[in-house]
Amino acid sequence: MVRQIRTVLVGLGNVNLGLLQILQDKEKEIANKHNLHFKIVGIVDSTGLAIRSGGFKYKEIINFKYNKKKVNEITEFLPTDIEKLHECVEADLLIESSPVKLETDNPCLTMLNNAVKAGWNVVLANKGPLVLAFDELMERAQENDSKIRYSATVCGGLPVINVLQRDLKFATAESLWGIFNATSNYVLQEMEKGNSMEDAIKVAKEIGAAETDPTLDLSGQDTANKLFIIMRSFTDFEGSIDDIEIEGIQKISKDEIKKSTAAKTKIKLVAAAHKKNGHWKLSVKPTLVARDSFMGSCNGWEMGIEIKTDLYESISMKNAEADPKGTSAAVLRDMIDISGA
Repeated sequence: MVRQIRTVLVGLGNVNLGLLQILQDKEKEIANKHNLHFKIVGIVDSTGLAIRSGGFKYKEIINFKYNKKKVNEITEFLPTDIEKLHECVEADLLIESSPVKLETDNPCLTMLNNAVKAGWNVVLANKGPLVLAFDELMERAQENDSKIRYSATVCGGLPVINVLQRDLKFATAESLWGIFNATSNYVLQEMEKGNSMEDAIKVAKEIGAAETDPTLDLSGQDTANKLFIIMRSFTDFEGSIDDIEIEGIQKISKDEIKKSTAAKTKIKLVAAAHKKNGHWKLSVKPTLVARDSFMGSCNGWEMGIEIKTDLYESISMKNAEADPKGTSAAVLRDMIDISGA
């Protein structure tokens, strides 16, 4: 028998729309290989929530959004705060893919805590809750026998979190560095070609690669968020996001780009973590790298990470991701994993 996983989608942007498309395209394959069907019993956007215990069709939601409609236009719309979502529907799984907000007074964080208390499993594509309350969420999940997966929050489809937690068991991280934001990497490459930062950001927004607020990409904040999540997931780092030195790429001039090219180097927005005398030093900043280095080989829409450990020496991996499809696929892999199939 195919198990019905009652699922609530929070956020109807590019990631969850991509997820719905994959669920529709691979519905039979997911059922045949994993004995699972994800029944969408609730949807949430900025206008509120709608509940249908019998489930919304994937295509129905996709068409609804492409017609630029809002959840408050659905017959089953409920005029209630999202913090009370757990009281409005019986569900097994919550998918949180709303835009990143780092304000401490965050309704989404309250909603997640309530969902975990209710025994729901959670898959996150939204980095915000982890940056704001990593320990709180993990402890609450353990207390309530719930599971939280979040591989989609770091480098989209690149399985950074999965590799670190699953494949590098018992290894101790000594240092790591990487390019974690494809939009900023693309912008820097376009500037090398003589194009403007503004035009590059426009392209990134058009294809859905940039954050809802692109300043998160350019300022280094998105990269710092990902570095924080990696560190809390795989190392003994116990600090906060405030412990990361952050410098963005907004002030990089065309002259600096020309000089780096002439010197056979590239400017990259690099996240780095090094342990010295028992303490981690974390930074995100524009860095000159050799053109033939691993970091130098991460071009355009590519992201990558290189990590050194006591057991595996140096491991590096990268991917190219010019749209949110990889992130949507990462959400699905977490959904399947968390559902115990």
